[in-house]
Amino acid sequence: MRKPAALIALLAVALVLGGCQAAFPPSAVTEEGLLIENLYVLVFVIAAIVFVLVEGLIIWSVIRYRRKPTDTSLPAQTHGNLVLEIIWTAIPLVTVVGLFFASSQVLGVVDARKPEEVSVKVEVVGYQWQWKFAYPDAGFEIYGTAQNYPELVVPIDERIEVTLVAQDVNHGFYIPEFLFQRDLVPGKVNHFEFTPNKLGTFTGQCSAFCGLLHHAMGFTVRVVTREEYDAWLLEMTPEPAPSESPVAVDADFTAEVKEWAITLSGASAAAGEVTFGLTNAGNIPHEFIVVRSDAGGEALLDQVDPATSRLDEAALDAIGEQPEFSPGEIKTLTLSLEPGKYVVLCNIAGHFSSGMYADFEITAN
Repeated sequence: MRKPAALIALLAVALVLGGCQAAFPPSAVTEEGLLIENLYVLVFVIAAIVFVLVEGLIIWSVIRYRRKPTDTSLPAQTHGNLVLEIIWTAIPLVTVVGLFFASSQVLGVVDARKPEEVSVKVEVVGYQWQWKFAYPDAGFEIYGTAQNYPELVVPIDERIEVTLVAQDVNHGFYIPEFLFQRDLVPGKVNHFEFTPNKLGTFTGQCSAFCGLLHHAMGFTVRVVTREEYDAWLLEMTPEPAPSESPVAVDADFTAEVKEWAITLSGASAAAGEVTFGLTNAGNIPHEFIVVRSDAGGEALLDQVDPATSRLDEAALDAIGEQPEFSPGEIKTLTLSLEPGKYVVLCNIAGHFSSGMYADFEITAN
């Protein structure tokens, strides 16, 4: 009989410990997160005291005033107690008002903007379905993919300003260890500032369901020392662009493909064998599809499927394509084109609707 009792006791302890662990958020890694964590602990302690007090009084009352077999008459009937009613009204009122002021104070610090104290500015763009991290002062951008999540690198103990923009639908910028989440809403620019106080890499995720590949909208935040950050900046800062076009091929069109545009060297060419000299001048893979369309690329925007953020290629009059090619790669694509109007585009999810297309015309010989 002792073994089952011991097992039940161990199970109860495990459940209690597991519940306590799940009841608390991760340890904060920012100065603002510490304030949120302390507020959470305060609310939790007050809630625990209220729970124990209320449940204890209920259990005590049930046991103390339970009906005995010898009780044959009703107990004395009490019509209220003014003192008790004032007490149990005043205590919750004081508690709620106190928590209101504590919460407003923390919220004021978390939402505060102090541009004079900011050391690093970062622009975050959420799109279906990944992130772009831009460092405007350093002049470079980092694009994520579903297979290669982007990394936001920031120095420890310095104030960071984040600007949030949604390119298409609502997204949510969330890092559990920050104890903080802020929405990205189309047409609205959001901001927040934080000061990391712990070295390490922390995982983030889009917290607003934004479509088919919402689960792939992950990213990481790496907090490093100032020396490591300066070295990383030096490594990431792009070299000056060459004065000449990187496409060194004999082509009817040269096409530069990058976020978020396709730039053609001309607007027309003669019918027949037409060669495109392609350069991926962006930071992520792109594709290049040639489509026959008298309406033009802008008209095709109405055909983008909201669920996939892509055009249905089966419904397009596609003449040919260069499949995904990596940043820095140079390709050539030769097609036999008849007179008419055409569109070149990248149909990776979200790319075409972001402006990655260009119109051109093929004329008769």
